Amino acid sequence: MEVRLAGPDDRAGWDAFVAVRPEADPLQTWAWGEANATAGERPVRVLVTGEGGTVRGLAQLLIRNAGFGRTVAYAPHGPLWERDTADTDTVLDALLNGLREQARAERAIVAKIDPRALAPPGPGDVAERLIARGLRPARHDLQARTTRLVDLLDGGDELIATWDKDARNLVRRSAKEGVITATDRAGDAQAIADFHGLLETTSSRAGFRIRSTVFLETLARELAPSGGWYLTLATLGERPIAGAVALRTDDRAIYAYGASLREEALKHAHGAYAALAATMRELAADGVRAFDLWGVVEPGDPDADAEWAGFSGFKRQFGGRPLRHPGTLDLVIDPLFYRLRDLRERIRG
Repeated sequence: MEVRLAGPDDRAGWDAFVAVRPEADPLQTWAWGEANATAGERPVRVLVTGEGGTVRGLAQLLIRNAGFGRTVAYAPHGPLWERDTADTDTVLDALLNGLREQARAERAIVAKIDPRALAPPGPGDVAERLIARGLRPARHDLQARTTRLVDLLDGGDELIATWDKDARNLVRRSAKEGVITATDRAGDAQAIADFHGLLETTSSRAGFRIRSTVFLETLARELAPSGGWYLTLATLGERPIAGAVALRTDDRAIYAYGASLREEALKHAHGAYAALAATMRELAADGVRAFDLWGVVEPGDPDADAEWAGFSGFKRQFGGRPLRHPGTLDLVIDPLFYRLRDLRERIRG
């Protein structure tokens, strides 16, 4: 078994491994690293190969500046490794050793990982195995721990029947109001610009940070050739009023970004419902089975962030089954700087 850094010639094998791992999603694809490089987060890719160069595991680390000549390494929705083989523990240990070695080379304080789950945590789960190897739960999760997975079924009547009554009615009302939808698969610059304008308006209203136009353009350029980019715009007249971006790998996709206008004149247009419904139809038509709504809290969840209530309620209307991930785990590289960083986070609350 060999552990090494991946280079450009490894891209096809890298993405093929991501595609076949059922717990994987686009945040460990090569494209996601390239897009994040435009935001100052340099991708470093650790690869574990077996006999004949077969990929056995991988981790895409994004290197972030932490000040004082130090960095933080982060593997969004990773690492990935063969969890269902007789030597799975050997593969995992090799991958963690490679992560540790590369993080040291990057002068990282910590390597943060965020493995995905296919089932609720339980005895022998992923988090338990990682904690047994010295990792520790992070003070704060870097990605949504809870979500919903929607089975897209036929993309038509069967799927629509799984939605809440309100979602079905509002999608129909949107069409009656004259809202039309179109999905860009090629990374059209004007479509991205229109969506980014909606995203800016939404972020101003809701108070969250957004990705740049350059990030979205790069992501689209990197994903479109393999069929991984979906940008749906809902328009009324000739005006974009809502949009949704989905990212696909193999037969799975995630609802990455959504945006909409909220104006009195548009209160019956329900563009966000039209955009998400159209995205689901497009994905299903292309053979996607599972659609991750990416960040949904359930009613009564004591750990839920109150600020997530609005968009979680919107997403839950489109059905799906709840899924809870292990959360962010820390592979400590520099214990002294890690303690100092943890103290700062505790002081900040």
